Amino acid sequence: MPTAGTSSSGNFAVAQPGQRTLKDLRTKRKGQPVFVVGHVPDRKGQEAVFELFNVRLAVVKFPDGALLGFDPAELLLPTEIDDAGVAYFEIRQCRQCEQPFPLTHEEAEAEQEPTVCPACSP
Repeated sequence: MPTAGTSSSGNFAVAQPGQRTLKDLRTKRKGQPVFVVGHVPDRKGQEAVFELFNVRLAVVKFPDGALLGFDPAELLLPTEIDDAGVAYFEIRQCRQCEQPFPLTHEEAEAEQEPTVCPACSP
């Protein structure tokens, strides 16, 4: 299986203020954990891992072995990845636009979490 458009260098990404989706990442690493908020109702809200790019779609692999393509903007990054490589997702729904967004580690640890996504915040 081709891996064009992927990189095996670096570590897996977690949500940062400027990078919350797979689309935001400049370097996409095969195996990157993602949370699917995409267009396939049966897969919405599931965790998967990035495999490769196919045309303009990010192909992700689910734990059951299924491979599906999604717009990279539909794939949220984890809030944290522990030392054992387990990804943790803190996903919230924006109170203004009702779209899901991942919290950064700092936001999840803060006393008061954001209630709106970065696109809606002033």
